[in-house]
Amino acid sequence: MTYQEKTDLSQKVISVIHTLQCEPDDWVDLARIGAPLAASGIQYKMLGFPKLRPFLEEFREILMFKEEAVEGKPPVAYVRPRDGYDKNVTGKPVRAKAPVQDAAHSHSPRTQNPSRKGERYPTEKSSLFSWAHIPYARIEELSELALEEKWYYGEPPAPGQEKYPILRNYLNHTFRRLVSEKKVRYETDPEHGEYAAFNTGLVDRKYENIYALFKQNTRELNFYWYLVAFVVNGEEMGGKTLVNLFNPLPERANYFENKIENMLYDTSTGELSCDYTHILTERTYRLPLDFLKEHCSEILEADIDEMYHRPLNKAKKDYFAALGEQIRNNPRILNRLKNRMKDAVDLAKKRVEWNYKTAIPMYFPTKKRGSLLLPLALADEDHVDLALVVERTSSGAYQGQTILTLDLAYNNSRLVARPDSDWLKTDLIPTADANDLDDNE
Repeated sequence: MTYQEKTDLSQKVISVIHTLQCEPDDWVDLARIGAPLAASGIQYKMLGFPKLRPFLEEFREILMFKEEAVEGKPPVAYVRPRDGYDKNVTGKPVRAKAPVQDAAHSHSPRTQNPSRKGERYPTEKSSLFSWAHIPYARIEELSELALEEKWYYGEPPAPGQEKYPILRNYLNHTFRRLVSEKKVRYETDPEHGEYAAFNTGLVDRKYENIYALFKQNTRELNFYWYLVAFVVNGEEMGGKTLVNLFNPLPERANYFENKIENMLYDTSTGELSCDYTHILTERTYRLPLDFLKEHCSEILEADIDEMYHRPLNKAKKDYFAALGEQIRNNPRILNRLKNRMKDAVDLAKKRVEWNYKTAIPMYFPTKKRGSLLLPLALADEDHVDLALVVERTSSGAYQGQTILTLDLAYNNSRLVARPDSDWLKTDLIPTADANDLDDNE
């Protein structure tokens, strides 16, 4: 690991640990760090570290470790940032400043700190979790406050795995949509300082809107804001603060843009055209492995299984880009794949004609527009493998633009509403590859 690589990674490592802390000085169980690191783009095994602890120990100049004995079990390891180090971590210590009263309990206005590095006002590219300090415990509290919903794929996450991948992704993209719609609100209390708030789009068991309430951060230089709580208007201290400061209350994100074509598939429009060549040659890594083996066996490399199940990194993308080019240059294989995909598209259209709920509305974060999702069963007609993204053109006809893996499809559709479908369910989707969550092109 070069000095520059280590410096770049240090920022992410500190940021991940900080999001898992409820208080700045909290110790974090190492078992909780692996999944958030992967979600931030750090694949420590790809960097040559078989286990998490040796990787983190590369950053001993900024991290502290401790172990606690547990009777009859291996000791539990914990980590936290060292005292006196700026969270931007350049590898050099920063002298600790005079103690500042905890922002969560302070009742005096915050004085401006010229060295503060966090964003006061986010841009459309800002990540929610980089814009504000949101302890991991708050995400868990939100999952319990909101109407009951499964926020992970497949089986319950094992210890150390991300427990709420769908919820974190939902909040981040909802935030970006609200920023683009200028619906993140700001108010100043003369006595207590600045506040920000937005509507999460989620509701509690009484179908009351849940809001995210933020306050100026007086301690953590990486963040201008910290999350006070997820609140319901008028309830408990946070909800009362929200009502006292914001009138009207923040609005929900709008994905439909008042267009019926973003909500329902009109089966009377006739043919559904698809960009089959793009799908089959440029999104090859999303195609089911059994589908590729059945129709492309003569050009597949022996290591296709190992490469297919890797995290989505540059090596994997390059591998499947080369395979896609081979498919493009082999008309016999390309036509074979096209014919099978056309059959799957025809079946999807029949399913929509039978039940309009088969077509699921979604929002494309990278393209900032609404689309519809149709189920594609490629390897086995009884098993949905992928989602086809379709959009209505100015002529009224539909165009199939690309394919999404089911986890990406669910993440994007969940921005609009919880999918009410017989084919796009968390129980039927395997654990998501964190590196693919934002790969929506």
